[in-house]
Amino acid sequence: MTESVQSDSRMSYLAVLDAHCHIDLFAEPAEVVAGAERGRIRTIAVTNAPSVYLHTAKLVRDCQFVRAAIGLHPELVEQHESELGQLWEHLATTRYVGEVGLDFVTTDKSVRERQTRVFAAIVDRCGQLGGKILTVHSRRAVRAVLDVVGDSFPGSVILHWFSGSARELERAVEAGCYFSVNPAMIRSASGQRLVGAMPRERVLTETDGPFVSVADKPCEPIDTALVVEYLGRAWGTTGVEAKGAVERNLRALLTES
Repeated sequence: MTESVQSDSRMSYLAVLDAHCHIDLFAEPAEVVAGAERGRIRTIAVTNAPSVYLHTAKLVRDCQFVRAAIGLHPELVEQHESELGQLWEHLATTRYVGEVGLDFVTTDKSVRERQTRVFAAIVDRCGQLGGKILTVHSRRAVRAVLDVVGDSFPGSVILHWFSGSARELERAVEAGCYFSVNPAMIRSASGQRLVGAMPRERVLTETDGPFVSVADKPCEPIDTALVVEYLGRAWGTTGVEAKGAVERNLRALLTES
């Protein structure tokens, strides 16, 4: 379901990072890319299947701030598992991997097992290569995701749109995960509680556009300013200082991987 929040362009200077954006699914993806470049917003353009990765990679080929990620969304594993060979091939061309992970909204044991097998294979291959940054889907599956990733993954893991329990949050922190927060998360009481419990040094920003909306329009990288402004209030500081914290976290993420 698409979530809607209100945007304020006056805060656009606070936008620094969109760690999870489905640029290829926008009506005009080139315009979204151009906007991110103009705003100097570091953006990870995730993909949902290996077969669409090259399109996104070509779209951002000459970009300074936008990077393409190769992914296989857990809800699409059944349709696209046969494309794993393409994923292995393209891992050599990008540091970024996503959207990958597990989605246990399904109660079908065989589907869960298939998702887990594929995700484990991706994590294993990324671990062998080292230095990868994974943006991970973990809806109703945080425990299983962390079981697969383990405590010593030789790269970085971003839990996108985290919605687990407080205990699962603690375990993810212990495992060294980062958390990317989007505008929809900060509009719900449960999301606000989770964001408030996240260590400031592990918080990043995302849109999950176009699946999240701002003022009835698909959320674009510049709309991460809404999250930064919220973080400033939640942390008892200013938006500018919250932006600085996200920038430091991004540098740490890139250095650790």
